[in-house]
Amino acid sequence: MRLLNSLFSALLVTLVVFTAACETTDPYQVDYSLAPEPFSIDSAEKVETESGLVYYVIEEGSGEEVSRRSSISVFYTGRKMSGEIFDSSYRNGNPNPATFNELGTLVKGFREGLIGMKEGGEKVLIIPPNLGYGGTSHQLSNDTLRFDVELDEIAY
Repeated sequence: MRLLNSLFSALLVTLVVFTAACETTDPYQVDYSLAPEPFSIDSAEKVETESGLVYYVIEEGSGEEVSRRSSISVFYTGRKMSGEIFDSSYRNGNPNPATFNELGTLVKGFREGLIGMKEGGEKVLIIPPNLGYGGTSHQLSNDTLRFDVELDEIAY
């Protein structure tokens, strides 16, 4: 009986250890916990472009300006207007800025909002669907998007 109890105890311990080891986080779950709070636009001037992009300059920055051909490093967080984050350079604890070597690959509103920014500059971009993912099968095709953007570096 003692042997049976020992075997049962060993089996129970093995089962508990195995079950605990299987309780890993979902590999498809994205962590945005390091994304900063949204920039305040309370004291920023609202600018609306002819295309319909709305932006707020939070910090002007200094130096050269981003052009369509620039290669840049940027910190950003994209949110739905509800506040839900859908993308961020801070994804999964990443402390480094995202690098874009070709602005032409970005959605129109994001690209338009970046052009003219200077290093250290910060903007809030409000991108309507037609300048975002509108007209595509993307899950955000009907959403107005908010991007908080900080230009880290223009690398050209």
